[in-house]
Amino acid sequence: MKLHVTPQYDTDVLIIGGGPAGASCAYHLATQGIQVTILDYQPFPRDKVCGDFVGPVAIRELAGMGIDQYEAFRKTNVITQAALYLDGKPMITKNIPLVSGIPDHGRVIPRMELDDWILKAAVKKGAKLLAGRLLDYQVFSNGVLAHHKKGSLFAKMIVGADGSSSTVARILTGSKPQAEDRILAVRAYYKNVKCMPDQAELYFTSQSFPGYYWFFPTGPDTANVGVGMVQENFPHQEVNLKTLLLELIEKDPALKAKIGDGELEDKVVGWPLATYNPDHPKTADRLVLVGDAGGLINALNGEGIQYATLSGRWAAETITECIRREQFHEAALAPYKKKIVEELGFDMSLSNTLIQFIRNRNLNPLWLKLLDIIVQKARRDDEYADIAGGILAGLKPANEAMSASFIGKSITQGVQTLATDAFREAAKGPGNITRLAWGGMMFGMQTAGDLMQHPGNYLSWGKGIVSNSFQLAGHVLKGINNRG
Repeated sequence: MKLHVTPQYDTDVLIIGGGPAGASCAYHLATQGIQVTILDYQPFPRDKVCGDFVGPVAIRELAGMGIDQYEAFRKTNVITQAALYLDGKPMITKNIPLVSGIPDHGRVIPRMELDDWILKAAVKKGAKLLAGRLLDYQVFSNGVLAHHKKGSLFAKMIVGADGSSSTVARILTGSKPQAEDRILAVRAYYKNVKCMPDQAELYFTSQSFPGYYWFFPTGPDTANVGVGMVQENFPHQEVNLKTLLLELIEKDPALKAKIGDGELEDKVVGWPLATYNPDHPKTADRLVLVGDAGGLINALNGEGIQYATLSGRWAAETITECIRREQFHEAALAPYKKKIVEELGFDMSLSNTLIQFIRNRNLNPLWLKLLDIIVQKARRDDEYADIAGGILAGLKPANEAMSASFIGKSITQGVQTLATDAFREAAKGPGNITRLAWGGMMFGMQTAGDLMQHPGNYLSWGKGIVSNSFQLAGHVLKGINNRG
C-alpha cells in the first residue's frame, strides 16, 4: 500500500520582485483566489530609475486594476502629444495616435508612486508581501524551494519579476544578459523648468546615437530628463552618460531653452536595461519570467512598463489554468510564451533589426538622414505619421510598417528629399556641388578604411543583421500565412 503525501506549500505562487510586472501578476492571480506571496528586498514605496512615461496601453492595464480611480493617479501629469527634435531643431509635433480601446494619452508617473500603487492593489486583493532578498532556488517535481536571507519558502510555482539583473533568470540561464542585449540610461529630475506640460519630447543627435535623450514633464514646471544608449556599438567609445546628459543640456539649444534656470532636484542616476532576445527563455518547469526579468523591453524606444503590466497579466492567466489542472511542467506554461511571440514578437524583432543596423556609429550621418526623411513624410501625411508614431509608442503593430504603402511612401520621400537637397546645393554654385561630392567620397573612403582596419567589427555587425533579419522574416511569413 502506497501513501500519497500532499506537500505543504507556503504559498501557491511565489513572485520575486514587487515592481509593475510582479505586482500586476500578483493582482490578477489574487483575484482568482490563488495564494500569492511577493518577495522583495526593498521597502515600498521605493524609487526606481526610469523615464517615468506610462504609455496608453499601460494606462489601460492600470485601469483594469482600478488604479485610475485613485485621486493621486488623477493628479499625475497627462501627456497628449509628442515632439521630436533632431540636432537641436524641432522636427514634428503630433498628438498621441488614437487607437480603438486604448486611451488617447499617457502619463508621467514617478516610479516611487506607480510601483507602490500596483503593489498595494495586489495586496488589497489578497497577495502577501514579504521582505527579503532571494538567494537561490531549486525546482523539484512537486514544487519550488526558494531560499532568502530570512528563511525559505516552498511554492507550486516561482515567477521571476526581479528586473533586468534578475537573480531568477541568472540561475535559470547560468549567465547574465549579454552586452548586445543591454541599454544603458541615466535620468535626473529638474524643477523650475519651462515646458508644455502635456508634451513629451524626444531628442536625437549624432552625439547620443545610437540612442536618444528625453524631456518628460512631471508637472507644469518639473520634468524627468535623461539619455539612453545601446551598450554594444562600434567604433567603441567610452561614454559617461551622466557627463553626456549634462553636456547635452548645455549644448542642445532646444533642451537648454527648456531647462533654462531650472535646478537639478537630486543627483543624476543610471541603470542598465535587458532588451528582448528571442532565444532567452521565458518559461521552464514551474517557472515564468515576466517584465524586465524576461527581457521584455523594446530595444528601439526603451519601453518597459507597458510590457511589464501586460506580461504580468498574461502570466497570471496561464498560471491560473496550470493551478486548476495541477500541471506545472514547461509545456503547460507554453500559452504564456506563445502569447509573447504573437503579441510582441514582430515588434521586438523589427526593433532589434533596426538597432543592429544603427550600432555602426560610422554610419550615423546615414541613420540620422533616414530619420529626417521619415519625419518629413510624417509632417505631411497624417496616416503615415499615425503608423510611425503608433509603432514608436507601442500602440500599433510593427507589421504596419512593412506594408507596401508605408514602404512605398518612405522610398518616395527619400528620393524627393535627396533630390531637393541636391538641387538646393546646386543652386548655391558649382563649388558647393564639388564640396558635396567630395564630402560623400570622403565618407565612403573613411567607411571603407574602417572596414579594412576593423573587419571583425563589421563581420559581427553583419552577422547580427542577418540573424535579426531571419527572425523578422519568420514573423513576416507567419503573418502572411495567417492572412492566407
